[in-house]
Amino acid sequence: MRITDFFEPGTPAAVLAWGQFETTLAKTAHGLLRHSRVLVPVCVVAEHAGKKASDFIRPVRYDVPIVDNMEDAQRLGARVLVIGIASVGGYLPPIMRKHVLDAIHLGMDVVSGLHSKLSETEPFRSAANEKNVKIIDVRHYRGELSIFRGDIFRSKTVRIAVLGTDCATGKRTTAVQLYEFALKKGLPAAFLATGQTGIMLGADEGVAIDALPADFIPGVLERLILKLESEGKRFIFIEGQGALRHPAYGQVTLGLIYGSMPQISVLVHDPRRKRFEYFEHIDTKPDLDAEIELIQKFVNTKILGISCLDENFKHALYPVFNPFDENQIEKIFERMEAMVCESNL
Repeated sequence: MRITDFFEPGTPAAVLAWGQFETTLAKTAHGLLRHSRVLVPVCVVAEHAGKKASDFIRPVRYDVPIVDNMEDAQRLGARVLVIGIASVGGYLPPIMRKHVLDAIHLGMDVVSGLHSKLSETEPFRSAANEKNVKIIDVRHYRGELSIFRGDIFRSKTVRIAVLGTDCATGKRTTAVQLYEFALKKGLPAAFLATGQTGIMLGADEGVAIDALPADFIPGVLERLILKLESEGKRFIFIEGQGALRHPAYGQVTLGLIYGSMPQISVLVHDPRRKRFEYFEHIDTKPDLDAEIELIQKFVNTKILGISCLDENFKHALYPVFNPFDENQIEKIFERMEAMVCESNL
């Protein structure tokens, strides 16, 4: 799925993050404010009216005002409302229902990345039909389901998977930062989104893999990679999901690894976490070295580096870099180019 199938680049949008803007559950809002390439955020809709996006997240590309109602969002030019949260379980919090309905009644299209399909849920469906507006459910795959065939092994692409030790650690952010740097260098690069936020940002191609039947995750990803290759893309930065060691989401991660067969991987890690985020009752914790060891049991991949925002974190074997530091990314690219040459990729 490509968001450009629905909206022209530059379409102004409001981002709904009521009650969660300052939490990791608002990673969709944060991602749009940092990296959106098609929908242009003009405001955030949250309970912090009068403040700005940069009061809560940094760095931020679109430092827009925060408003607390859809009328103000429309006055700022918004023509689309994007639901900017990724709730556990993928449902719409009751407190947000009014804002979504207000947006529809004002004639705004709605973009949702939730598991619940708003375009088929009342009262949103009837309201949208009455106002002749679109509800785009990006977490629901519309393409052909396909089983993994192994054609990926004949692909000439360089596939860089950005994996991690937990959810909401910065996998998508790191993948987009690397992708944008590749574009600056003039490389024929693509960003392959595997989650709803990446699709909303304007990925070259994408599918929310946690909405696919498990048997088809590897095959759908394989087909999308080959499609990007047919369009002339050579370096494909693949957004990771969850973590192999995560009991709730590890099955999605495994399908992603099998489907992309990455020759190169980046790990994203938050060393402060003592338990999996929002799964504190599980008596285990993210473990970087254990995750790397497990990944390499499933796929022959070289570790490019560790993306981490903690400047004090070091690793004995791999370089640690800040994904927002261009000088550090430059060094990671030099290492990647060496890997490509050494492996004849």
